[in-house]
Amino acid sequence: MKNIFSQKSQKSERGQAIILIIFAFIGLVAMVGLVTDTGLTLIQYGKLKRAVDAAAIAAAQEYRPDPDITPVQLNRTAMREAAINFLQLNDIQASTLIMRTCEDTSDRPALCNPNPTTRPENNRKLVEIVASVSSQLGFLRVIGIRDITLTATAVGEASTMDLVLILDTSGFMANETSATGTPDPYSPLNDPNRCNTAASNDHPCQPMKTVKTTAANFVKKLIYPNYDRVAIITTTSQSVNGDRNPVEVRPLSFDGSQINTAITNINVFNPRVCANPYSNDTLEGQCRAYNNLGKFTSVVCPAYENFDKNPNQNPSSCTSNNIGGALKLAQYALQGSGDSSKMRLQALWIVVGLFGGRANATDPVNSGSVNLPNGYCPETTFFDYKPYYGGVYWCNDSKPSTRHSLSDPLVNWKNPVSGITKKIRLYDPDDYARDSADVLAASSSKGVIIYTIGLGKQIAEPAKKWDTSVDIDDPVDNLSEEPPAAALLEYIALEAGDALNSNITHGIFTLAKNSEILSYSFDLIARNISTKISQ
Repeated sequence: MKNIFSQKSQKSERGQAIILIIFAFIGLVAMVGLVTDTGLTLIQYGKLKRAVDAAAIAAAQEYRPDPDITPVQLNRTAMREAAINFLQLNDIQASTLIMRTCEDTSDRPALCNPNPTTRPENNRKLVEIVASVSSQLGFLRVIGIRDITLTATAVGEASTMDLVLILDTSGFMANETSATGTPDPYSPLNDPNRCNTAASNDHPCQPMKTVKTTAANFVKKLIYPNYDRVAIITTTSQSVNGDRNPVEVRPLSFDGSQINTAITNINVFNPRVCANPYSNDTLEGQCRAYNNLGKFTSVVCPAYENFDKNPNQNPSSCTSNNIGGALKLAQYALQGSGDSSKMRLQALWIVVGLFGGRANATDPVNSGSVNLPNGYCPETTFFDYKPYYGGVYWCNDSKPSTRHSLSDPLVNWKNPVSGITKKIRLYDPDDYARDSADVLAASSSKGVIIYTIGLGKQIAEPAKKWDTSVDIDDPVDNLSEEPPAAALLEYIALEAGDALNSNITHGIFTLAKNSEILSYSFDLIARNISTKISQ
């Protein structure tokens, strides 16, 4: 009897062991499957997260207005397409994609400015991307779990911008005004008093009109109101009978309509009317000359009319391209135009300058024993003014490769008319512009990015060495020198400030030989800026 019960007990225990082994095996498979699928899922999630991070940055880079929509709206289509493209590049096919920006009235990214209207200076270009994908499982299919949804979130941010736009408004910006559309420097339509006025819309100042239209489009495509600010500076005053001093037409502003209005209302330099005949004019500076019939002839410099008879002749008041002064005003604007509380150190500081000629004027100088009401202008350039033959220009030497400093020793110079020798400085407006550019570029710890555009043939005009011993029609070329204007603008964009701040990020220099290709230069700069606002 005892043996019978013992045999039955052993059989029962063997049956229970098999059941336990089966359950243990299933558990082991489940654990192996869980570990394996968890590892694969983590790999897939890491891939998704990296893709979403890149997508958020790409979307933030497109944080700008839609050029096809009025009133101004965020270009959400471009932002979403940029995000999708980067997801696809990383082989991610999102089942759902949610994009949130600081422009949304609800469900905004957590770090957005809570007071975007009353405190726009604190606005941030944030884009939150939320993407989900279905991750297929392997071993866990055994227990009926076929897939799992993975979701990743990332916030991308692009830099807000404080951009200063400098526009050349010297007389050069009116010398293409013509009834036929063909540049004619001697056309009476070049009269700035006429081509600046609203009544002359049939023949507005050219290339100034093209410059303004292109600049306005540039701002419209690149700048998003309430996040980015723009300041407008002109190289000369904006009033009739005005002076040649650079002007801050518009301080940094978030308001797109005000910025556009400021650009639209920019005028070409409009100096006073000359005495008639202008050769008897005794006042300094440029003036508008008219003949006895009241027809505009040109803008002239009375001080030049009798240069060969006047031993004290000084044409330094007749130049009007103060590039250095304009760059100083750009720094003033970026630093709040006299109010440091308006300065945004977190913004990307950018200066875009369009110039139509070489630097030939500076700000007035009154420091210690130096009193130069017309600024720096070496006397060596007073009596050799021969621009039509590529020679020396007033206040500007013909060798851009030679940079002078205010600390350089004075040199001897003999007045060719009076024969009197005196000590003078060779520091000129080109040197002044380079020094101003250095200080501007290094005025922020991150550096100021400067872009320059050279418009017209004067930018690419080569420097020539003038031989005064030969006839006026026989200049001696010295073409080894880079064109002075081009050399200066290239330096400002690509080298300025390096000696003062090693962290400077440089812009680019573009040459627009005529106004027809000016738009390309602005587009090139806009694309370059776009790559920097997301860095």
